[in-house]
Amino acid sequence: MHLRYVSKFPLIAAVMGAAASVSLGACGGVDPVDDDVVAAGEAQEVTAEGAEALTCPASVPVIDMRKSLIVTKETDPDLFTEFSLSFVLHRLLASVGSSQDPEEVYKRWWDTQNDAANAVFTDADAIHCDDETDSNGNPTLNGYPYTCPRNEGVLAQTDPSDPGLSSPFNPAGNHFMEPVALVNRFDLAPKEGGSHCGEYRIIYAKKSAGATDRNFIIFEAQLPNPHPECGIAACLPVAEFWANLSDPNMTATQRQAALEGFYFYGRPELPDFEPVIKAAHFMAGTGQIRTNQFMASSRGFQPWVLREFKLELDNGSSPRLFFKPVTVKENPFPGLFNASFASDPRGAAFQSSFPDALDELVPSGSDENNISLRTLPNQELFNSGESIMDPGDFDPNNNNYRARMQGNTAFAANIDAALGPILVSRGLPPGMVTADNAADRATTQSCAGCHELSSRDDENVGGVHVWPAHFPTTAPGTFVHVNEAGEISAPLQWTFLPHRAQVLKSFIEDKACTAACSSNAASAASIADSADEALLDGAEQVPTLGGSTTH
Repeated sequence: MHLRYVSKFPLIAAVMGAAASVSLGACGGVDPVDDDVVAAGEAQEVTAEGAEALTCPASVPVIDMRKSLIVTKETDPDLFTEFSLSFVLHRLLASVGSSQDPEEVYKRWWDTQNDAANAVFTDADAIHCDDETDSNGNPTLNGYPYTCPRNEGVLAQTDPSDPGLSSPFNPAGNHFMEPVALVNRFDLAPKEGGSHCGEYRIIYAKKSAGATDRNFIIFEAQLPNPHPECGIAACLPVAEFWANLSDPNMTATQRQAALEGFYFYGRPELPDFEPVIKAAHFMAGTGQIRTNQFMASSRGFQPWVLREFKLELDNGSSPRLFFKPVTVKENPFPGLFNASFASDPRGAAFQSSFPDALDELVPSGSDENNISLRTLPNQELFNSGESIMDPGDFDPNNNNYRARMQGNTAFAANIDAALGPILVSRGLPPGMVTADNAADRATTQSCAGCHELSSRDDENVGGVHVWPAHFPTTAPGTFVHVNEAGEISAPLQWTFLPHRAQVLKSFIEDKACTAACSSNAASAASIADSADEALLDGAEQVPTLGGSTTH
C-alpha cells in the first residue's frame, strides 16, 4: 500500500505571499499568541477574520514523499550536481571565515578514528580516539569503552603514488564520497518554544563500496527559527516550502534550484531564514554529523558502528573548524543494563532513572513512530560514544539492550513494577509489555537498533506495537535506510515517511489559518521560554512535532 495524503491544491506560494502581507514584518503570517503572552498584557490585538480571509482555508498539495520528504539519487539522479562534499565543506569553512583546505579538514576528521600510534596528523590540532582513556589506558568517550583504532582511519591517509585516488572529492577514487539523498526532518522541530524549525540533511555514501567497504556520512543541520518570539508557528514558511516541492507543475530544474537555494544561498520565499549549510548549524546545542561505519582493513573484522560529531570552532587569529567526536544521542551505553554496572554510580543512576522513560516507551495507540526514549532523565550522563551493531552478538557492548539486561533480575523487576500503572492507563492487560519488551523498545531508539537490531524481522515489542522490518525491500542493503544507489528501506517507505508526511500536512493546515504575530508583541513572554526549551546537548530533550527522533 503506497500512502499519500490528499487535500485541496491551490499553489502554496500564493498562500505564502498572502500570509506575508499580514505578518507585520515579523512572523511569516502566523500568530502563536498564547495564554502567557495575553496574561502579560503584551499581545497585540489582531484581526483574525482579516487574516483568515487571506490565508484560509489552508491547502496542502498531495505530498509526494520522494519530493517533499526525501530526495534521492534513485529518483532524481541529476539533482545532486551542486551537493558535492567538496562544495559543502567549502561553504562550512566560508561561513566562519576559515582559509583551511577542505580536504585536509576532512582527513583530520577521519584521523579521529586513529589512535596516537597510527595517527596521520600529530600536531596540536589533531584529535585521536585514544585522547580519553580509563585508568587502565583503554580508550573511552564519555567514560565508556570506545573502539579505537577504527578501520575508517585509513580515510585520513593520502596515497603518495596517486593522491587523487585517496581523495573524497575524486569520483574515480577509492574513497570518493557521493551525495545520495536530501532529507526533510521538519518533524524534529520542537512542539513549543520555537527555538528551531527542524533538521535538514545531506547523506553521502562511499562510492567504491563493497560488502565490507561501506561508509556513510549524514550532515544533519538544525535550522534556527528567525522569530522564536512567535513560537513554532513562525516555521510555517519552511513547512510550506517543502510541501510545495510536490507541486506537479514544478519542473525538475525548478526543484533543483529551490533545494540548492534552501541549502546554500537562501530563498526569496524564506527571507528571514539562513541557508542550511552553515557551520553554526552543526555546533553544540544545534545539529550534528553522524556516520555509519563498516569498512574492513588489515585490522580485520570490526563491528558496524554509528557515531556522532559536532563542529567546533577555534576562533583565534585564524578561524579553524574541527569535527569533534561526541556521544550518540538517545543511545545509553549497553552495559548500563547489566547487573555488573549496578555497583557503578552511573549504573545505579541509570537503573533508577530508566523507569521514568517508560511512559514514552509505551505510548498509547499502535504507531511505532510514537515510541520514544526522550524522557529518560540525565541522558548525556548515560550516552555512549558509539552505537554498535554486531549481528552475531559477540561484542559485549553492542546495543541489544535486552541481551545486556539478562540476569539483572532486580532491574527487570523494578521495570515490571513501573509498567503496571502505565499498562492500566493504556487499557492493556497486566504483563502485555514486559521488562524485556521495554529493553527492546529502548533498542529501537538507538541507531543500531533502528537500523538493524530491531529491524531484522517485524519485531513484536509488546503491547500493540510491532517494529517494522527492513525486508522485503527493493535493495537498500542491510543496516542502512538509504543505500549507495539512493534506494530506501521498507521501514522508511511504509512507516517513517508516511508519519512525517502527516506531521507536515497537519502543521500547515493548523498554522496557516491563524492570525498574524508581531515580534514586539510576543517577545517578552516567549523568548525566555524558547531559550529554556532549546535542545542543548546534555539537557532533557523537549517533545518534537513528530514524536520519536532516532529514525
